[in-house]
Amino acid sequence: MKKILLLGEIDVNCYFIEHNRKCYIVDPGYEKEKVIKYVEENELEVLGILLTHGHIDHIGAIDSFNVPIYLHEKEYDILQENYTYGFEYYGKVKPYVLEDLDIRIIDENSQLAIDERLIEVIYTPGHTIGGLSFKFGHDLYTGDTLFKGTVGKWEYRTGDINTLGKTIIRLIDTLDEKTRVHPAHGPSSTIGAEKNSNFFYLKWKNDQI
Repeated sequence: MKKILLLGEIDVNCYFIEHNRKCYIVDPGYEKEKVIKYVEENELEVLGILLTHGHIDHIGAIDSFNVPIYLHEKEYDILQENYTYGFEYYGKVKPYVLEDLDIRIIDENSQLAIDERLIEVIYTPGHTIGGLSFKFGHDLYTGDTLFKGTVGKWEYRTGDINTLGKTIIRLIDTLDEKTRVHPAHGPSSTIGAEKNSNFFYLKWKNDQI
């Protein structure tokens, strides 16, 4: 796994899920040239781009390669809305034509893999209605759902605090404590650390009892 910080209006962690010199790219939000440079320098074959959700800070460089772009079936409207209005909001020209890209709709039953190794698609709504996390081995890529010590915002359109609470409890209670958590912003953590110290998890878990 490789993390590259992409700089923009809201800096975002872009991850490369790698195996046998092949990779999927998670949330390439900005700096297309930096994304391409890493792939070329490491002689990687890009199999696809994985979107945890469709907010503007996650989609600015999704046209870096001519590969499928995967997101949840309920998230396409969010992607389309952010594409239509987000770049203009920040005073930018749209960097690509969304309709020209190979968008693939997926859900938690979808099968993604690098050779023999599967990427688990986990439905994690709450920050947005179609949020996804991706698990590869002991690494979990959570987008804006779960952060070190906190959780994603729920005030955006299609966000919902009750849904997010259920998602956070399910993630932390069902995954191995050694699972490494890699969010779209800020440092990484582990499921075990979040189980012991995440304010929102502890509050929501207590309220549930």
